Amino acid sequence: MEYQSHVPSNRLRRDLAFIRGLMEGQGNAEETPEGKVLGRLVHVLDELAEENEKLTVRLTELEEYVEAVDEDLNELELIIYDGEEFDDEDIGFWDVKCTNCGEPVLVDEEIFESAEEADLLCPQCNTVLRVNDEGNILEESVLIEQ
Repeated sequence: MEYQSHVPSNRLRRDLAFIRGLMEGQGNAEETPEGKVLGRLVHVLDELAEENEKLTVRLTELEEYVEAVDEDLNELELIIYDGEEFDDEDIGFWDVKCTNCGEPVLVDEEIFESAEEADLLCPQCNTVLRVNDEGNILEESVLIEQ
């Protein structure tokens, strides 16, 4: 995606040169207070146009750099993932179905870091489910009344 300035910088330079020409055509206009203000404004606008040119060059360089990084990242993704689809296990979670109500219960792999089995509470029917680290339900406990 290319960003383009609304006012090209060569047009800014041309307009500033035109204004300078008009001011010089006035003769002694820079000796009046208004002439001094206008002269200073043209000088400031000239500096802004120069800064705009520098920023445009830098923006173009950054766009090219980001595009190159994006291409490299896409190549790395193809190499690393090789078109594989992600399973629920790839993201650290998986679903098990509650044996009582059939609703899915989301299981976080981190709960199995300290043990091979864990008790989960079905949020729908409040059944306690014992799940192993492979995502299998081992046993179902009684309903917990609230």
